[in-house]
Amino acid sequence: MTRPSTMMLVSATLLLSLAAAGLAQQAATAITPDRAKGISMQMLPKRVADLGPMQWGLVVSHSGDWRPEKKHIVFQTTQQFLDFVRAQTEEVQANGAWIVVTNPDAYSDDEKQFLEEIKAVCRKDKIPLFISRAAELPNGWKRYDQ
Repeated sequence: MTRPSTMMLVSATLLLSLAAAGLAQQAATAITPDRAKGISMQMLPKRVADLGPMQWGLVVSHSGDWRPEKKHIVFQTTQQFLDFVRAQTEEVQANGAWIVVTNPDAYSDDEKQFLEEIKAVCRKDKIPLFISRAAELPNGWKRYDQ
């Protein structure tokens, strides 16, 4: 039985490394979330909502294909949020939830805790979650599910 030469081993290792890198790049490209294909929301503070007809909470402004049918949707619990996310197609779920917030001082402690619970459920259930302050758009998105 002949042993492979060092050059053959190096070549094989290099080929495998290149193939793995190519697959990793394809996988990363395939799963890069797109806000336009995910669920877009804004977190409306209670004290602002109390000034008008809106409800406080996570207000959905766009969802991939709106399941259930398009209507005014506001989440005030993590379970409502999770139920809505799970009702969407796999593509919408893979593109994640995108939340625009305002100045943190605008939110009560309960509202801040609610947002922390949303982050926790997204980490637990592996739902891509991006949050940005409105003042930092369009480039202020930070990922919170990992």
